[in-house]
Amino acid sequence: MANTGTSNSYDQSEDVVRSEDFDQLDDARKAIFKRESRCRRVDGFLTAFLEFAFIFGIFFVYGAWPTPDVNEQYYVGKAIHFWNREWLANDPFLTTPDSHWLFYATFGLLSFCFKQNAMVWIGRVLAWGLTALAWRRLSRALVPCRWFSVLSAAAFAFYLESFHLAGEWIIGGVEGKSFAFPLVFWGLALFLEGKLNRAWLCLGCASAFHPLVGGWTVLACLFSWAIEALFSRRSSKPRFFKFLPGLALGGAVSLLGVVPALRLDAGATPDVVAASRQIYVFKRLSHHLVASSLPWSFLLRFGALTLAFFLLVALCAIYFRYAKARGLKAPEYERLDAQAEETTLRFARLRRFVVASVLFACFGIVVDFGAKYWAKLGLISDPRDVAGILRYYWYRLSDWAVPLGVVAFAGRLAISVAYGGYDLLTKGSLGRGGLTNRFVAILRTFLIASAFGCALYGATHYVLYRAAAKTARAAAVAGSIPTPQSTERPSFIVAFVLFVVAIMFVCGVSRLFSRRVKSGVAPRTTFVALLGTALVFLLIAAPAERLGYFVNLRGEKVVPRSEPPKESIADGWRDMCRWIAKNTEKDAVFLAPRQCDSFKWLAGRAEAGSWKEIPQDARSIVEWNRRMELFYANPGAEEGSPMRWNQALSVVFINKGRPRILQECQIGGYDYAILESATYAVFANKEATRRWNEFIENDAVYQNAQFVLLKLKKDE
Repeated sequence: MANTGTSNSYDQSEDVVRSEDFDQLDDARKAIFKRESRCRRVDGFLTAFLEFAFIFGIFFVYGAWPTPDVNEQYYVGKAIHFWNREWLANDPFLTTPDSHWLFYATFGLLSFCFKQNAMVWIGRVLAWGLTALAWRRLSRALVPCRWFSVLSAAAFAFYLESFHLAGEWIIGGVEGKSFAFPLVFWGLALFLEGKLNRAWLCLGCASAFHPLVGGWTVLACLFSWAIEALFSRRSSKPRFFKFLPGLALGGAVSLLGVVPALRLDAGATPDVVAASRQIYVFKRLSHHLVASSLPWSFLLRFGALTLAFFLLVALCAIYFRYAKARGLKAPEYERLDAQAEETTLRFARLRRFVVASVLFACFGIVVDFGAKYWAKLGLISDPRDVAGILRYYWYRLSDWAVPLGVVAFAGRLAISVAYGGYDLLTKGSLGRGGLTNRFVAILRTFLIASAFGCALYGATHYVLYRAAAKTARAAAVAGSIPTPQSTERPSFIVAFVLFVVAIMFVCGVSRLFSRRVKSGVAPRTTFVALLGTALVFLLIAAPAERLGYFVNLRGEKVVPRSEPPKESIADGWRDMCRWIAKNTEKDAVFLAPRQCDSFKWLAGRAEAGSWKEIPQDARSIVEWNRRMELFYANPGAEEGSPMRWNQALSVVFINKGRPRILQECQIGGYDYAILESATYAVFANKEATRRWNEFIENDAVYQNAQFVLLKLKKDE
């Protein structure tokens, strides 16, 4: 076979050999082609694995708090009790109806082989791994560029944690939504690609684990699809009946989570249901459900992030429009027009998805603030009457959808500038290697700046914190000068330095652009490119600084977020729980302070009630509220006053007195009470001192420097 006949059948610029021409290659060319194909597959697999590993590492840095983390004692305890009814059988919360049935039924199986801490770490690793896989899938569905999924994961984690409105989180402890979000991300990627049947099935599985997480995503996807179906200019518009099988099957799967949730109020009277919803929304979970109760800073920062999203959308639109108007190839990373059109379509779907989430949040805000106005007009008797509407977490979707939109559109603009940037000004066309080199050069700049931010954070933290701590220890006299604690103050300095670096970077790029302005490119296009580059740089540098803070934090001694915040108090708390586990009856019931949520985890004993562990069914919520009023409400303080709930349990006991406490422990059904040690203010009052000493002399069975254990039900 002549070599001249085969030289044109191998296209090195595309690295592709047509199947009909492969048989015409000689043996040597076949061997080379097979070897190169194998190398490309290995390289692709290695890159994918490294991307997954880096994303998992980011999630680990953000979520690897000591056990138990927030909500883990709630969900893991329920999962254990689901399969072992004898475990803390007399705990009032564990015996309430189960809302997240599928999570308890699947995750609880680990309790047959592992203890609580092992269960949590297995669940965390599994949840973070699945979320990392799903995030990479979603990121590549939007920006199919190597390593971008790692940068987007860091940025998404940062903006979700720092700009949320109502406390939604994805990376953290183990609970039902930890396994719902990987399915949500995967289903959203399928939806953006137009694979609707598979998308609805994934989202149905997500709803089975957590009805609200999956349900809100389904509604936003349906909104996006409906707008596309109504206003799309394409000849073949999406048809409803084509994805009806997937929607029906996904809906059937979601019943595993929806049906248990709908049955929670079964058997309760309308008055009990109404009362439970007001308790749930306005008393216990107002920080998630009631926008008017949130700090104004939360509203402002979320509004700023939402404006950043719309700004990025506008910048992308302007950039592409001017590129098209100049007769240039659209600065996309795809080589075919059909692929570029598909990418534009996916981003349009994502834009409508994010807009839907913002509309849902706006509706919740309007209902919340409007209820107060309607009450003044006499249209409703009580602003809390809207609790039945607000209880559906209207801000949950926007809390993560807006950061996703910001990261995705910023990435699109970054890749467009990197692939088309300088070439856009010369109207030329770069080869495949040239485009890659341009992108790698800019990406390298981003990575160097991010690494610089992390290093600068560590140095600044050392200078400002450790030097200050050394000075304070040297100047302290009998502990009168407190030793400084590690704070996030250095991060503000780092953020300022990164901002200065970003300005310098933009100035440098602007010089490169200014050299090409004479080529005929409109100054407005140059401005958009520069502004987009600056925004993208800051979007990537800020997450790197935050990662540096968390890496530094992991090197210090931290306590679980479910325990008291001060380490000295937490040490005493763990000592108390260890003593209880070894020296008290296994069927005893305890009353613990409000902020100590890890009691069951550490002591292995039942609680009479916990502020953190609110049930989900109407009747149990009303009973839970009665117990909280009985246990923790400070007598004499008015409803809504900070002094009513923020007092230490020891202060509440002193204000009530021992005779009343002995009666309440019979009503509340607890045998022991754990109190914080009395403060100096108690001993400054003679009556308070007398009441405290009465508890200590008659009921104290163990105490350390921070806590006192009282046995209130005596052995007969």
